[in-house]
Amino acid sequence: ALRQFDMSSNALSGELPEFAESFLSLQELDISNQTNGLTGAIPEDLSKLQSLKTLNLADNKLAGSIPPAIGNMAVLQVLDLSNNLLESTIPAELGLLAGTLKRLGLANNNLSGWILPQIGQ
Repeated sequence: ALRQFDMSSNALSGELPEFAESFLSLQELDISNQTNGLTGAIPEDLSKLQSLKTLNLADNKLAGSIPPAIGNMAVLQVLDLSNNLLESTIPAELGLLAGTLKRLGLANNNLSGWILPQIGQ
């Protein structure tokens, strides 16, 4: 089964497709740094990828909010959503990742709110 899907640094455009049904055993998803920029919202179904350790969607044009269900991704170690067009409040559910998350990138968006203190533990 496919474990790593890396399409970083290409010229992909359009909306981010739904991945959950096809990639349940995926551990790394990197679609960062697209020349044209992926647009639209981050699909809620990404949270169904329970084996995912790395989710890198940085350097695109993704908009909307961070799906709170990402906080349920029990083995997620790297979450990089920096350099997008995300807005809204940072979901408190990201605090559920405190035991596993090693890198959190949210820079250069239009997010508000607080990062829960336990996220750094």
